[in-house]
Amino acid sequence: MAAEEPEIILDVKDSIAFVTLNRPRALNSLSLGMVHRLLSINQELSQPGSKVACVVVQGAGGKAFCAGGDVKEVVMRARAGDWSYGSAFFRAEYVNNATIAQLPMPYIAVIDGIVMGGGVGVSYHGTFRVATERTVLAMPEAGIGLFPDIGASFFLHRLPGHIGRYMGLTGQRLKGAEVKDAGFATHFIPSSRLPDLERGILELGPSAADLAKVDSMLRSLEQPPAAGSGHSELLKWKLPLINAHFGLGSVGEVVASLQAAVDAADGDNRSGSGSEAARAFLRDTLAAMRRGSPLSHAVTWEMLRRSAAGHLTLQQCLQLEFWLARRFVAGEADFLEGVRALLIDKDNKPRWRYGDVKQVPGVVVQRLFEPLPDEPPLFSSCMAVTAGGAHASRM
Repeated sequence: MAAEEPEIILDVKDSIAFVTLNRPRALNSLSLGMVHRLLSINQELSQPGSKVACVVVQGAGGKAFCAGGDVKEVVMRARAGDWSYGSAFFRAEYVNNATIAQLPMPYIAVIDGIVMGGGVGVSYHGTFRVATERTVLAMPEAGIGLFPDIGASFFLHRLPGHIGRYMGLTGQRLKGAEVKDAGFATHFIPSSRLPDLERGILELGPSAADLAKVDSMLRSLEQPPAAGSGHSELLKWKLPLINAHFGLGSVGEVVASLQAAVDAADGDNRSGSGSEAARAFLRDTLAAMRRGSPLSHAVTWEMLRRSAAGHLTLQQCLQLEFWLARRFVAGEADFLEGVRALLIDKDNKPRWRYGDVKQVPGVVVQRLFEPLPDEPPLFSSCMAVTAGGAHASRM
């Protein structure tokens, strides 16, 4: 019987390290073993004297870069009484995210195909993220009763307009060029030219340690926008709608605003006015908000508020997210129920703790953010995480 291939393949050619996520049957979703291996590789590359000039990370199978963390395994173990697996998983994952951000050489993530949740963590914190026309990206955590993690509290509020809130609360997908326009990718290259990317980085050899040279090579492979377009639909007409609703002061206000807009759009439809694409977008956005966990929405809103108000560093954000994740794994929120309903029993009927975000007590949300005295900090140099503001936000 042939030995199974490793779930992480490291292939160093000359001075270029090619790292392949090799779990294609699971859309390269991250197991604990994969996270540990990635962390080990990145920590080794971080050491002085590394002869690697550049890292290229890709997914096997042609369908996905990485569909996220294997949360089904985390929850199945937690439901059986083993919370330690989930704690170990999120600890290693978040430390790996921070290690990627601190690598001393260029890091190119080829996010071709599906990239969600943990897959965003393996890509976003690197120097370059290359999207293709096949890229489908989402942060779907609120839909399974979790929250956008992997450092999302650090980067979501830094994206254009209020795209970060939109992505984190709805779990809706961006496709193709939208991924670059939203700031998740640094380059947009046709999938047919990915072999040229590999050849180009190999031709650079040791010079691939130069960020400017790598950027120039990637730009040379980008497809010029079609005449008269310049940007995807995201920036053409979706972003103004996103900003109008997700720029409001609370999750409750966002939902109410979307509902009012959908009602008005339905009236326009009967009168024959308005854009059908805009109406469909508003309806889909509202439906996504209605599907997600109200408690996860409240936590996500507060998490982004704390990060922005407190100007938290990536390490501080990851520490904050770890405290949240540990409590979610321990059953203090909707995570176990959401994964049960969507990924284990697949009845798609999660029984959320609260029927509406307005019913979520503020004290419940604040308690989830409390430090965990029994858990060592993720980073020895990480300063204490504060609330980042004197007043808690409205839910």
